[in-house]
Amino acid sequence: MRERHSYFAALIIVALAAPAAALLLVVALVVTLAELMGSIIYPCLILGVFFALLATIIYKVSLREAMREIDERFAVIYEVTRLLRQGVEWGVRLLFRENR
Repeated sequence: MRERHSYFAALIIVALAAPAAALLLVVALVVTLAELMGSIIYPCLILGVFFALLATIIYKVSLREAMREIDERFAVIYEVTRLLRQGVEWGVRLLFRENR
């Protein structure tokens, strides 16, 4: 049991350290490019565009198909609920219409 506890603690430490390391890497890149270019704005723009392109590529490669499937499922759910509502409205009109 003690061995499992140490793995869990190590996993938590890695989960906290990885985002901090990534943030420090981005800051180091910005500072280095700022020293080379003489401006802080251009390195921020360059890295911003780079990460925007990276996010777009990840979306197109891996998430696009999954998002399309989720959208199709929501469309089916919407259609079923619309038909159910129409059926309930029809039943209410049929049961509660005035006898003429």
